[in-house]
Amino acid sequence: MDENNRTETWHQSLQAVLNALNQTLRGAVPCPGEPPAGAAGATRGGHAGRNDNAYMYILFVMTLFAATVGSLILGYTRSRKVDKRSDPYHVYIKNRVSMI
Repeated sequence: MDENNRTETWHQSLQAVLNALNQTLRGAVPCPGEPPAGAAGATRGGHAGRNDNAYMYILFVMTLFAATVGSLILGYTRSRKVDKRSDPYHVYIKNRVSMI
């Protein structure tokens, strides 16, 4: 009954990965490509960042998009009202009925 259990090495490697993930999430070990936690706070508070006004740009683009879509919808609905009066089918029916 003394067999070599292959799941033991799998369990150990999985445990090592989970421990590394927990340390990374808690901030003990920085992710690759990121500065340490102390350096990130110092650079952010020291001077204005490059993307500080990004929300204004997004708001501006969304406003332009809303104005464009609104004008298209308004123009389409107005054109449909004009088309109803001068629709050739309705003009034909009106003339045909008056002939009878």
